[in-house]
Amino acid sequence: MTDYRGLILEDTREGATDLAIAQLEASLGARLPDDYRQFLKTCNGAYVEYDVLATLANGDEELLSFSLYGLDPDKEYESNPFELEQLRAQPGFPATGLLPIGRDGGASILLLDLREGRQDVAAMVAGLPAWTGRRQQGDEYVVLADSFNGYLDALHLSQERIEEHINHFIISPESIEATLEWLDKGSPGWRERYRELWNARVVDRLI
Repeated sequence: MTDYRGLILEDTREGATDLAIAQLEASLGARLPDDYRQFLKTCNGAYVEYDVLATLANGDEELLSFSLYGLDPDKEYESNPFELEQLRAQPGFPATGLLPIGRDGGASILLLDLREGRQDVAAMVAGLPAWTGRRQQGDEYVVLADSFNGYLDALHLSQERIEEHINHFIISPESIEATLEWLDKGSPGWRERYRELWNARVVDRLI
């Protein structure tokens, strides 16, 4: 695990090289912002167990969660260069300035938008089937932050995530300590709010 800007990230990798970053920038047609370059040099991708609140055009609010791609020119799935080429194969995708940097567990994509001087982090939020009763307006582009670090700062542990994790994580001495560290850092005060739920499940490590 890696502590990056107060977030505990999993599955980080060896930092991206200056050459790999330069090659990506040449393909993208834009210089990467310093904050995103620093992330690639430090973490180079991560599994992210935090949420961000998105406000859709119809006013609905929805919690989203995205893992972050790394930069590995020799890797395909979930590597910036490969994912960029996949999106460029779709009709209408911009030729320059729009970089996929992550995805959720479904079809929604996290983007770094560098067009016209922007440094926005945005989500292309995928529409859902009619039976879900949600996101019936089709795919929607939603700005989440005006910088990559701003996006990281907006990440938080939602009530739903905390409850789901406590109820379902695989209990072992190592996972208990890792979970306590993650919750203590990401949601100060959680012990008071979730003590009953935790103690009912983790009987060997009461809080």
